Amino acid sequence: MKMTVLEKYFVNRPGHTRTVADRALELLGHIDLEAGWRYLDVGCGVGSSAGVIARETNLVVTGIDVDPKQIAAANDGAAHQNLHFRVMDATALDFRDGEFDIVATSMMTHHIQGWERAFSEMVRVLRTGGYLIYTDLAFPSWLARAGRRLIPFIGLPSTGALRSLAVGAGLTTVYQAQKSGHVDTIWLKSA
Repeated sequence: MKMTVLEKYFVNRPGHTRTVADRALELLGHIDLEAGWRYLDVGCGVGSSAGVIARETNLVVTGIDVDPKQIAAANDGAAHQNLHFRVMDATALDFRDGEFDIVATSMMTHHIQGWERAFSEMVRVLRTGGYLIYTDLAFPSWLARAGRRLIPFIGLPSTGALRSLAVGAGLTTVYQAQKSGHVDTIWLKSA
């Protein structure tokens, strides 16, 4: 689901995009990075975080978003050789299995009615031994179910569903912080 004009106004403001980029760098600090690793930013918007990561690390960064206008804006600002953007749906990633060393998403899955499919796709394109960085809203299961009945066109990830999907995919928690319905998690994809 594409964001509304109002949502774009708030999330694309420079102060907000820098905050998101700083948080992405902070989460990367929990991982022993290797130069040349491939990093996928799923739901990259205008590419601010992806750009910061490409400039401040030795990672090869690809950003994807379902909204062509967001990707056009990202490409306009892309000025780094290790930074690439593509229009793509998170529920049907056009990448090979295991293509990325790190897959990250920030505040994206709650916009997708079938967010579980997007989660599975992110795991699929992550190599064994790679890291999935997930930041989004996460509700108790009962609240997520009630919310989906009230607003059926969005996704409302629940903590239980996230835990179940992660375990089923062979992911091991490396880091987790949760507060006020918001979760930051880093998982390692086991062999």
